Amino acid sequence: MPDNPFDLIGVGHIVHETIYFPDRTIGPVLGSPPAYSLVAAAQLGTRCGLVTKIGPDFPDHLLATFSEVEIDTGGVIDCGRSTCSELTYDAQGNKEIKLPCRADDILAADIIPAYHGCRMIYVCTMDDDVPVDQLKAAVAWGEKSAIDLGGYGGVHMGAKRRSEIESVPEFAQEAAGHFDFVKASDEDCRKIFGEADRREYGRWLLTGKAEASLITLGSEGALVTTREGCWLVPPLEGEPIDATGGGDTFMGGFLSEYLRCGKVIPSAIFGSATALCVIEKTGGVSPKRMPTEVDVRNRIPTGAMSAVKNLSD
Repeated sequence: MPDNPFDLIGVGHIVHETIYFPDRTIGPVLGSPPAYSLVAAAQLGTRCGLVTKIGPDFPDHLLATFSEVEIDTGGVIDCGRSTCSELTYDAQGNKEIKLPCRADDILAADIIPAYHGCRMIYVCTMDDDVPVDQLKAAVAWGEKSAIDLGGYGGVHMGAKRRSEIESVPEFAQEAAGHFDFVKASDEDCRKIFGEADRREYGRWLLTGKAEASLITLGSEGALVTTREGCWLVPPLEGEPIDATGGGDTFMGGFLSEYLRCGKVIPSAIFGSATALCVIEKTGGVSPKRMPTEVDVRNRIPTGAMSAVKNLSD
């Protein structure tokens, strides 16, 4: 592929989101996996571009967030309507997502020529915004590729869309099979596969050409599975106040660091530190909530690699 100025292209619907906690309501704010992951990555020095579809109803001040951190918005397409979301947390921290309105599907052909040949394509949708039959063509435009399964059978997928799928596990694995890196949360895995050993989740996601699966475990850290084995990256110490966006900014950090060093476990540690910096603040997607590379490295303790636990059989 020709040389390309972009490191990371995020593909998926961005949303204007209202977040309901048991004791307070936040919003509308900028939300969605591509918004959180790209704004985090851009603050870390990664050259990013966005492919999404919105309508004239999308608030200008939320869209301006991408320009503030120099994310290219040449791939933002007007389709007449935007995706809006309602995110509700219960007292135990479990979340439910509703999408009262939804933008049109994103197709492989919507990835503009300026992004062709980028170093990493990251498909991170709310509700399989990029149809499964478009994924093979979409990933062909990047040297490497990653997917978040939250929108392919995980917690982001709406009940109506889920009911239309004959086998959610097969659907998720079909989507995952096109990508080099497969990310899911433990909640996503339970939605997709039902209750199982987390190591089994990691192996089930390691399908097709995948080099690694990455399962975020909230306060328990992250599980990394490769063809060589399975590792638990333990959580870092901090004072989280708002978990919203934690998994997405983990991936923003992971992908940024992987593009720098090409090593999975150190990148997962960096992703965990990135997420920690974000969840210690609140307010949706905003540059002031996202850490710099220096901020993140300062949160990684000496000996972090030696604290990673080998869970391989």
